[in-house]
Amino acid sequence: MKATFILIFMSLNVFGQHQTEEQRRDITFYKATNNWFQAWKLVSKDIYHIETVRPVDFIFFDDKYVYTTDAALLKKGKPVKGPHLMNLSLKWKKELHQGHVTLPDESVIPIGLMSFAAEIPNKPNSSFFLMPLPDFWKSSGVESKELGLGNLVTGVFIHEFSHSQQMQNFGRKITEFEKKNSFPKEFNDDIVQNIFQKDTVYLKMYQNEVEKIYQSVQNGTLDKILANEGLGLINQRQNSYFEKQYADLKQIDDFFLTMEGLGQYSMYLWLIHPMGADIAPEMAIQGVRRGKKWWSQDEGLALFLVLDKMAKPESWAKEMFGDQVESVVSLIRQQIR
Repeated sequence: MKATFILIFMSLNVFGQHQTEEQRRDITFYKATNNWFQAWKLVSKDIYHIETVRPVDFIFFDDKYVYTTDAALLKKGKPVKGPHLMNLSLKWKKELHQGHVTLPDESVIPIGLMSFAAEIPNKPNSSFFLMPLPDFWKSSGVESKELGLGNLVTGVFIHEFSHSQQMQNFGRKITEFEKKNSFPKEFNDDIVQNIFQKDTVYLKMYQNEVEKIYQSVQNGTLDKILANEGLGLINQRQNSYFEKQYADLKQIDDFFLTMEGLGQYSMYLWLIHPMGADIAPEMAIQGVRRGKKWWSQDEGLALFLVLDKMAKPESWAKEMFGDQVESVVSLIRQQIR
């Protein structure tokens, strides 16, 4: 009797392990995406006072499956339980990805460590969003001593998802800039950094202005004198370098400081919120800056931290996620007079 019980128990345990592997992935997908959606809901509704989200097709993946709401992407996919996001009622499917995924624009890309939002061709104001699930980040060696991996990845979701809500204003403006200009580097949010990062004089000017702006918001207060000096240094750098073939870079620089800064600031807001990660502001800032590697993100965050001390987010956020394109530099100058 005892031997029979052990045999049955072993059989059930093996069978359970076989089922648990697929179930574990599905549960991980559901928990992670639900947590990310709740994080965005907190920032959007409680802080920005924006009650709805614009249409988005999601593509999430681990090292084996792709999970998506894009019906055309997985015509033969298997239905799977997934979360809804605010006003969006979403139907999910999953499928083995074989190491690559087809995007809504019909391009095929290899599975890798990447997260981004992009406009869906021929669907104005609609976008798709792609991101790996937590286990993929962990196996790729990503970490953050300040935030912890889970908080970092949630922050990445918030940052990149914010772009999906800006296709009707910032997304459209990017297309206009790209069509109008021809620079020696790829046109993206790192365009200024990629052009000037080897110019030691430019680099020194940039570093001075960034540190001045961060100094202006130390200890949870705003030093308007330092903030004004930081804005002056931005203007000095742009006037010195953005001329002739680079004349349009002044507007483009302000644009990407705003777009990327808003993504970083949205991440920061969730990190410090008592119902978010509840991390001390100074630690959150260190974690969001990620070693100061990306100029537009780093300086953009600093500028939004200044704006945060001058005007409540709900007074300007709806326009940022609406139809208007106004730079964070311009908003600060309006407030600092």
